[in-house]
Amino acid sequence: MEFASATRQLCHGISFAGHEPAPMLRLRSGETWGTEYLEAGRSLALEIGELKFCLGYITMKADGSRNTLPCPKNQALRTGTQCESCRRLDQSKFMHHFHKTGEAPEGLRKYLEQPHFLYIASFAHGATKVGTTSTSSKWTRLAQQGAVIARYVARANDGAAIRVLEDLVTEHVGLSQQVRQKSKVKGLASWELDYAQLDQINADAAGRARDFLGTQRGLEAYGVQLRDELWEQPAFARPVIGAWDAHALHAWTTALPGSTVNLRIRGVLGQSILADSGDGTTLRVLDASELKTRAVAVVEQRGDFKEEQSALF
Repeated sequence: MEFASATRQLCHGISFAGHEPAPMLRLRSGETWGTEYLEAGRSLALEIGELKFCLGYITMKADGSRNTLPCPKNQALRTGTQCESCRRLDQSKFMHHFHKTGEAPEGLRKYLEQPHFLYIASFAHGATKVGTTSTSSKWTRLAQQGAVIARYVARANDGAAIRVLEDLVTEHVGLSQQVRQKSKVKGLASWELDYAQLDQINADAAGRARDFLGTQRGLEAYGVQLRDELWEQPAFARPVIGAWDAHALHAWTTALPGSTVNLRIRGVLGQSILADSGDGTTLRVLDASELKTRAVAVVEQRGDFKEEQSALF
């Protein structure tokens, strides 16, 4: 199955890198990758396809890095991000169960051999989770997830040990390992909490997790070190967090699939884009995860938005 337009590329979502000046909308046509930087102040139009397509699958290289391969059939989807065939081929799935089964391809074993960190992340509506990240993605993992506040509470010599700790914290401290993207976006426009309240929620949860881990014997044998380290928020996320803290954010009300939307970017938090339609117009938060798996064309806008375009928001 082909995309509806040759100008559209399959969107893999927003990605982050510490050395890049801005978050990147990652697009792919066949095996050719493209990048659209989401700089603050940039004005653009997004032409978004209605159908969802499989994003392909991941294989692990011998050095522990990842390789994303396109779906051989360019399969259309009803739900999720992968067809059944690509899900079977995907080697990253072993990561979540390796500490229980010991089964993983060689490249994934290499990845898991590096030091890993345990973190506690909180989101705008107060939901707080425990998670893990490698040294190589220590900062970007939380940027990708759209955390508002996060703290690292432990470091271990390898990924298997840190995932054991993650399961223990979930079981004994009661912190989930997942927070749904839709609830993250809804929380940004709900005005239920402010930054100071969320910081206290996160600090309390991190303290409970750290106190529990401190009671466990034998952690030194796995190279586990307890930590109290605050994650540094990305500069491009701060306008989003500031608008949320000021209760100035509103939900994006237009359905994205099958539409064309015009926006001026003001900031990016995880998979959420802060945008307006010109000076003095309402700040809206767009759920960019809706772009993922869909064909997207990016059209640069020149000059200021016309006032009538605010109806799109």
